[in-house]
Amino acid sequence: MTYMPQTLCSLLIHGVFHKKTSAPCIRREDQKRLNAFVQKTCETYQCPCLIVNGPGDHLHFLVLLSQEVTLSHLIKEIKRTSTLFLKECDGVYYHHFHWQSGYGGFSVSEKLKNVVYEYILRQEEHHKKRSMYDEFEMLLKNAGITQYENRYYWQ
Repeated sequence: MTYMPQTLCSLLIHGVFHKKTSAPCIRREDQKRLNAFVQKTCETYQCPCLIVNGPGDHLHFLVLLSQEVTLSHLIKEIKRTSTLFLKECDGVYYHHFHWQSGYGGFSVSEKLKNVVYEYILRQEEHHKKRSMYDEFEMLLKNAGITQYENRYYWQ
């Protein structure tokens, strides 16, 4: 019997990044369109995106990363294309819109997939209780990341 070589992987990633502090917040009416656009962008790179959501100043997503694409490349493309998308939505309002240069990418086990999905789904209500800074600190702590320079992430 001959066996065919194969590569098997399941890389479920919770990604998050924020807008630059000087950029305008994403308007509520544009958020759903942006979410759908980001999902389509991920599909373009063969990275099924289970959910995208944000409260206007940052974006969370849960994606199954393709073995052919690096996380840094996917996020770079999401940021690049979503910035152009927002500027096409309203070039005056989003004229100075840019995402920050950093991002967070956290591995998610299959067992916690639904928990993370619900967390992303409920971003707006979640941020009534916790700031984006406190949230990011929590994500880092949960991922076991203890050494980082806070000032570099928020640039």
